[in-house]
Amino acid sequence: MEKTRIVSRKRVHGEVDYNDGEYAEVQTVGIEASEKDLLLETIQVHRGDTSYSCEQFKDNLPVGLWLDICTTIEVTTLESDTDDLDECGQATGERQVRLQ
Repeated sequence: MEKTRIVSRKRVHGEVDYNDGEYAEVQTVGIEASEKDLLLETIQVHRGDTSYSCEQFKDNLPVGLWLDICTTIEVTTLESDTDDLDECGQATGERQVRLQ
């Protein structure tokens, strides 16, 4: 079975709503197409994913700071242990995808 690969990139803006030095919450806002000016999701940024100290994390991501955010989603099909096509070449089972 041929692997399907789809890569999607999305740009949004985000405002830091909370930062206690260990993690920050960022409210994202759409900036493109039909999502323009819509509140989207709240994401968390953890200090442990950076090399910042607690104080540096608070100083570099203060509440009220606006951020440019780019997300990348890669979708690929998983290889199946069974043949997913019947004798006519039609799919017989559910197709699985992996999001990274």
